[in-house]
Amino acid sequence: MSGVAGILHDLWYTNLVCIDANQSQLTDNLKKKGIKVIIGHGKYEVSIKDAIIYSEATANSVEVLESRKLITKHQLMMFRMNYFQFLGEISKYFTTIGITGTNGKSSTTALAIYAAQDLPQFGLGILGALVPDFDNQSYLINPDHKTEIKWIFNHIFTGKPKSNIDGKMKDLVFVVEACEYKRHFLNLDLDYAAITSMEFDHADYYKDFDDYKSAFTEMLSKLKQKAVVLAGFLERFPEFLPYADKIEEIQEESHNFEHIFGPHVNKNASLCDALLSKIDPKFTIHHPKLKAFKGLRRRLEYLGETNKWARLFSDYGHMASSIGFGFEALKTRFPDKKITVIFQPHQITRIFTGRDDFVPSFKWYDEIYIYDIYAARENLSDFDFSRRWDNIHNIVELWNTFAKACSGTYTDQRSDIEKIIENGTENEIIVVYSAGDIDYQIRTRISLKQKN
Repeated sequence: MSGVAGILHDLWYTNLVCIDANQSQLTDNLKKKGIKVIIGHGKYEVSIKDAIIYSEATANSVEVLESRKLITKHQLMMFRMNYFQFLGEISKYFTTIGITGTNGKSSTTALAIYAAQDLPQFGLGILGALVPDFDNQSYLINPDHKTEIKWIFNHIFTGKPKSNIDGKMKDLVFVVEACEYKRHFLNLDLDYAAITSMEFDHADYYKDFDDYKSAFTEMLSKLKQKAVVLAGFLERFPEFLPYADKIEEIQEESHNFEHIFGPHVNKNASLCDALLSKIDPKFTIHHPKLKAFKGLRRRLEYLGETNKWARLFSDYGHMASSIGFGFEALKTRFPDKKITVIFQPHQITRIFTGRDDFVPSFKWYDEIYIYDIYAARENLSDFDFSRRWDNIHNIVELWNTFAKACSGTYTDQRSDIEKIIENGTENEIIVVYSAGDIDYQIRTRISLKQKN
């Protein structure tokens, strides 16, 4: 959501108000732009004249609920869309590339936007993570086309004619991270797509893996051109064979970057190469300039060294496979170092459904710590533990049992996590996996030496 606010700001919109439940680096960045930020819901009085764009997490916030009441009260139309609906509207006016999949979609989207920015066809790109190469923002706009893009946004907001740009914008490319949660990517008017990987996720919404895959089937049925996947995809997932004419399997190639590393980088870069070659046949991801890509925030992001010289990394990973990929990448880069993992689980449902995958994913780490849950969209007070595991009656019992199964230690104290990091030594790599709040807490409280 912060990316949409940043785009609107950079397209010269004023009177922007951003509301979030908690302070974070995202809200800090918005304040630096001069955008009004309110921490805490219920402090802003919604007007029928407002245009409201909201995230999935705030669908039942005071502001969104009040907007519904205003529409009923005044019997008037009001601009109100969730984040994915708004991206869907934007996608109608560009040649749109969506990058999706269980793992790797943010990293691949960031690399694709970074690589596409020098193409004359590039218009706009957005993803759900901050990117150092984009001035620590989650989006990029081609400055040569800001005026035309502003016309499009005005049309979306007001319905007024799009001036003289009908047909022209389809010559420009919109690169977007296409999230499959609740089938949100079906809002997008996709021309091309990449599917990075596929395993069962979002168990709070999808009934099972078949239901999860059915969302991708729907996406492919709407896709106008091609979906790029890695070789072997159709063999692993024969249910997609009816859409084989829209699926292009490519071979994974080796790629060397200065700052990002790990086997998954080869997969991401190969998909980017294939996608952008469809926009410009002369494009190649092997261009020397592109090797300087620094990656993105919270994707094995190197934060610096602790006072005792341990190297500290942060990663958004919350799937078992992410934890395995991270170890493989770190051990390849630092073969002689001890590797300590701190994991903040993201949603109880994900842990229950993926427990058998999580336990072995930790087995290669030297020390394992499980931090308190980041529940996100779940209400812990409503969770029925008795229906899941025997002898588990509450959240503390759950995490102690989970940590023991992973050969680790559980703590719900942030101070414990800070001590673990501060006591790390020069022969140690510490990686924090979290899709939640511990990342921001670490950044604001842990003293680190200058990165090198």
